[in-house]
Amino acid sequence: MVYSAAYSLACEQILVLLAGAVCLFGSWVGMRHFARARATKGTTRHGWLLMASIVTGAALWASTFVSILALDPLMASGFEPLAAGTVLVTAIIFCLLGFEIGSRHFTLAPETGGLVMGIGILAMHIIALQAWHIQGSLEWLPYGIALTAVPALGFSILAVNRANRPVTRWCRHGAAVSFACMICAVHYTLAATTSAVPDASVALPPNLLSANLLAVAVIGTVLLVIGNGFSTYVIDLRARTESADRIHQLSFSDAMTGLPNRIAFNERLAFDAAEAHENAHKLAAFSIDIDGFKDINDLYGHGAGDLLLIEAADRMRKQLRGREFLARQSGDEFLALTASGNHPHDAQAFAERIARAFAAPFIVQGHAFDLTVSIGFSVFPTDTPERDQLLSNAKLAMQRGKSTQHGSICAYSREMDDSARKRRALARDLDYATGRDELLLYYQLQTSLSDGRICGAEALMRWKHGKLGMISPGEFIPLAEETRAIMEMGEWALRAACRDAALGNIPGTVAVNLSPVQFGREDLAEMIQGILEETGLSPSRLEVEVTESTIMSDQSRGLHILRQLKAMGVTVAMDDFGTGYSSLATLHAFPFDKIKLDQTFVKRLPHDAAAAAIVRTVLALGESLNMPVLAEGIETEAQWDFLARAGCAKGQGYLFAKPVAVAQLPSVIEAAARFARDPAPASAIAPETVAA
Repeated sequence: MVYSAAYSLACEQILVLLAGAVCLFGSWVGMRHFARARATKGTTRHGWLLMASIVTGAALWASTFVSILALDPLMASGFEPLAAGTVLVTAIIFCLLGFEIGSRHFTLAPETGGLVMGIGILAMHIIALQAWHIQGSLEWLPYGIALTAVPALGFSILAVNRANRPVTRWCRHGAAVSFACMICAVHYTLAATTSAVPDASVALPPNLLSANLLAVAVIGTVLLVIGNGFSTYVIDLRARTESADRIHQLSFSDAMTGLPNRIAFNERLAFDAAEAHENAHKLAAFSIDIDGFKDINDLYGHGAGDLLLIEAADRMRKQLRGREFLARQSGDEFLALTASGNHPHDAQAFAERIARAFAAPFIVQGHAFDLTVSIGFSVFPTDTPERDQLLSNAKLAMQRGKSTQHGSICAYSREMDDSARKRRALARDLDYATGRDELLLYYQLQTSLSDGRICGAEALMRWKHGKLGMISPGEFIPLAEETRAIMEMGEWALRAACRDAALGNIPGTVAVNLSPVQFGREDLAEMIQGILEETGLSPSRLEVEVTESTIMSDQSRGLHILRQLKAMGVTVAMDDFGTGYSSLATLHAFPFDKIKLDQTFVKRLPHDAAAAAIVRTVLALGESLNMPVLAEGIETEAQWDFLARAGCAKGQGYLFAKPVAVAQLPSVIEAAARFARDPAPASAIAPETVAA
């Protein structure tokens, strides 16, 4: 009897462990599926929820029957087949409901879903116990169901809570452990509140599933379901891993050239910089830019440009040795790293190898291209101890070298950084110059050379920096064009000049320069029209000055804008004639009203025969095209006399007046009145003297 009781207890423990193991593994697989469901949407989410419910429900169904058999493993017993199937359906339905509710986003969604699953598990045990027939009688204690409900509901709530509110990556494993603990706890609660009394006189109903047969069938079915679910999870995990590897590869490499990309470069830079610091070695970073690549894209299309980039990357890749690293940043920009203890000599040698890779012409789509690369480099920690600054230094060196000569190799120096830092600070302050009222307009008077009378003034922009004082226009105008701050500044200057002229401060016409950047505005003519209407200035008193290079980038559009301005009554002058293109075709094609002769030639008058010949040619050209000429930079009466004698209509320069603020114009106009004289200059230079 003692042997039989010990054997029964051992069988019970084995069956309980088996039930817990089945539940643990099955619910673990189910939790994996549930996690995938929570990470997806739509039909895919419903599919993963169904798989999670089937696997978890089957595991709970099997462990329920095994744990019931463990109540008295040696007693003859059996289960009603229909009830066994009902228990499985109940398990799956309640798991599906619990997972669906638990995956929602209201406050107690996980706990509510766990409660629903706990109710289902409790219902499963009740149905299974009702369907369990033994050769004897089963006695229940009155409070048995209530006690059984505590672990069933509590552990279910905890399981879904852990699956939905993970604090660490192990929390979802805790959900599976909770279900396994729940099965064991329910079993021992039932064992404590029920007792099976053997009675040989009780006959088992026919058509029952024997305990042994059911146990084998249940375990086999569950292992099949769980195995299928586990295989699905593994296949999905493998697919996601391969996808993640592919995404990682795409994230760290350039799809076109196959080189590492900027992200990979940053990681390599961090690693190499740390190693260089630890081993007291040096590290050089390179910025490599292909000269003239944009022109190839514009002329031959992006397809040709892509093929060229692929070949260029392949040529540079073949130059790599040892611990050298090459990456593509974007467009025609590449980055590189070299690590050694002999910089900058090794850095210079590497740059020269890269440059030699471009020595042979590139043959793309039947066209031959001779290309060069501009390379800048900086050495860590010699140039900077900051790894993030290293690449910025290299780019600065590349830009400095490229601005001087294409195909150059330029090493970083601290003077570059000081200059760039000052330039960046000026660019930042320039953005706020208009709002801070730091911009000023100076006016330089324009004079009729035949009689010395004032006929207008040119508006010249000045910048009085709050801390640095007056900044040279040669310094801030190119910077404003580069940063496009000139758009706002130019509109301010045009409005201020028109307002000053309309108020009577400026006699005659007021001339305002238009930057090439301003000329790119789609609404330029409309903007000028609006300013004229706002200030009340007559269009005939406004003269806009443009250089030939301003309109050459898009000639048809430039012609359209000039015609719009002419139609408004605004005068258009070609500025800086004699420099840049200065083509006769431009004068013929565009409706200019005036030519402004550049001061480069005026300053050499009257004694430079070549300059005198050029000036006469320009004046004759203007006369033949019916375009009056205004000469800039007149500083002496000899220059004035020569120009007046040669037929130049107007002039401006320090001889007549220096540029001044509008408040000083009255006194400057009064002082300039002394130049008024008869139309025939008394001091005209004889033609033979001029020609000498």
